[in-house]
Amino acid sequence: MLLFFFYVVSSFAVLNTSKMDYFKEFFKKIEDLIDSRLNQFECKLAEMYHPGGKELMTRDETAEYFGVSLGTLNNWSKSGVLVPINFGGRVYYTRNEIQAKLGLAS
Repeated sequence: MLLFFFYVVSSFAVLNTSKMDYFKEFFKKIEDLIDSRLNQFECKLAEMYHPGGKELMTRDETAEYFGVSLGTLNNWSKSGVLVPINFGGRVYYTRNEIQAKLGLAS
């Protein structure tokens, strides 16, 4: 939608360069604000989503925590060793579940 407005504004031949720069900057600020608010909202949803206060870890955090590659995580997920949680377009793993499945102490 923002791109549509930017297209409409940029298509006006009567606007001079300084006005175009103003509109580009204006829409960039709006886009940044929306991105910021969406990130804040996603973080709040993630906090609410923590089942029983369990810590959710991203794929990168999980791989680093256990010293394995992302490919290994994918293999574990495909084989049923781990159950990924898809949330907000991202993949998470529950630390407690990983430790339990791998027989590690929590």
